[in-house]
Amino acid sequence: MKKNRISGLLFLLVILAVIGYSGHEMVNQGKDEDYISVSVVVNDSSNVRWDAFRSGLEQGAEDNHVHLNLVSTGTFQNAQEEHTIVKRELDGEADGVIVELYSSEADVVLPTESAKPVVLVGTGIETDRLFTSVMTDHGKLGKSLADAVIQGKAVKVGILSGNQSQLGMRQRLKSVKDKLEEAGIEISWILSEKELDKKMRNVEYFAEHPVDTVISLDNDDTEKAVDIILNDDRISWKLYGEGRSEKLIYYLDKGTIQELAIPNEYYMGYQSIVLAAQNIRYYTDKTEQAEVEFYMVSKDNLYDEETSRILFPAVR
Repeated sequence: MKKNRISGLLFLLVILAVIGYSGHEMVNQGKDEDYISVSVVVNDSSNVRWDAFRSGLEQGAEDNHVHLNLVSTGTFQNAQEEHTIVKRELDGEADGVIVELYSSEADVVLPTESAKPVVLVGTGIETDRLFTSVMTDHGKLGKSLADAVIQGKAVKVGILSGNQSQLGMRQRLKSVKDKLEEAGIEISWILSEKELDKKMRNVEYFAEHPVDTVISLDNDDTEKAVDIILNDDRISWKLYGEGRSEKLIYYLDKGTIQELAIPNEYYMGYQSIVLAAQNIRYYTDKTEQAEVEFYMVSKDNLYDEETSRILFPAVR
């Protein structure tokens, strides 16, 4: 009797263990099935200028049950480099891709044969309504920079126009030019990112082509403008630019930069994950265009509550 009782108890324990294991597997399997995978492709992904964007991505992924893959990239030299990476992600296990386009030529950058959702961030393409996008109103941003320069009593201006392969940069440049020309302010030179790199190797160029004010249309070129000012005593530009890196915030506080246009990149990261997850889970080809706010920040309002919220977003 005693042996039978022990055998029965052992059998019961085995049954309970099997049931417990099966229940655990079913729960975890449900959790895994609830998650989706999204890859993110941006230029020079490890650059600290993406910190706020990355924080938004991570919070959005946590809130929306997304396995996030921020693809490791260097500095793209052309659109084909990015195309290869985007195609690899779309052909792989990713359920969707978020991408900052190097070039606005969609047929070059976006593999059209993919049925997986693609969300564009930062800059657009001529047919951007065909894609879900999360980006700043580039025309408004350019106009705001030009307005700040006009208020600063600029006389002769140089423009660093960034990557002109991107539609967003072309829109920024057009609005800056239109506003400055309307105000009667002379534009002495306009340099794209590649032209700027060449001119920086000629230490005499900027001294020989003097301006009192420079407008820079993207983060990297604004950083390069700071370097030019710091490394050449003959250069004393008033600098207005777009960007939000730690380096730019430091030199804004020091007075080297007069004003920065700072997009809310935390929101851009968060909202791009939300829209990607929606498109994946609901199998929809409906596109949405979400606008990202930007803020004009000077030394005077750098430490205001609203500015701090954009520069240093709280992450749960």
